[in-house]
Amino acid sequence: MTAVARPSLLQIELLSDATFSLGEGTAGIVDTEVEHDEFGMPFIGGRTVRGLLRDSWFSMAAHFPELEVAAERILGRSRMVDERCRLRIGDALLPGALRNLIRAAANRPGQDHPLRADQILAGFTGIRYQTSESRKTGAPETSTLRSSRVVLHRFVFQSVLTWLDDYQPDHDDLRLLALSALATRHGGLLRNRGRGHIRLTLDGDLDETRARLAEVA
Repeated sequence: MTAVARPSLLQIELLSDATFSLGEGTAGIVDTEVEHDEFGMPFIGGRTVRGLLRDSWFSMAAHFPELEVAAERILGRSRMVDERCRLRIGDALLPGALRNLIRAAANRPGQDHPLRADQILAGFTGIRYQTSESRKTGAPETSTLRSSRVVLHRFVFQSVLTWLDDYQPDHDDLRLLALSALATRHGGLLRNRGRGHIRLTLDGDLDETRARLAEVA
């Protein structure tokens, strides 16, 4: 196996507003809430990120039979990560420098007006409303108004990639990872209604991610 440079993170750029949901709402505010930490900073769970990559891979696996073994090493055989999987994908977080600034603002002494978690969350998100329409009249159905929070487009998240036991990926491994990343175009709820258009790149470098596809061509 020939050692090649290992990417250290997977970057996710929101090209449209997106809702990566908690699966529940916030009483009195929204019916569908986004994942966020105790400071109010939104994030995307690592298991969700892996699921997006796996779904993309399965959609094209039949065209790349030579990468089947690499897929087991990088993404695992099932949605559960087992000992054969050499890559761990961390939660997709806002960039470190930004997170440090927000934590500092949240931890300021009381007289310096520290930011509350709800204020921080509001700075990254908006609330969208939708309702069901009658198939007969096209008018809104009664009692169907629902609200959901969205993370605003153009924000960037980063998942740390951890290679277990100092594993050195080969060309097939990184080709598989790059293919899956570039093929992942949508994520989260209501992706068929214009939300959740995303771009995934290795180490935040689109040209380098594309170049991984040609390394063994």
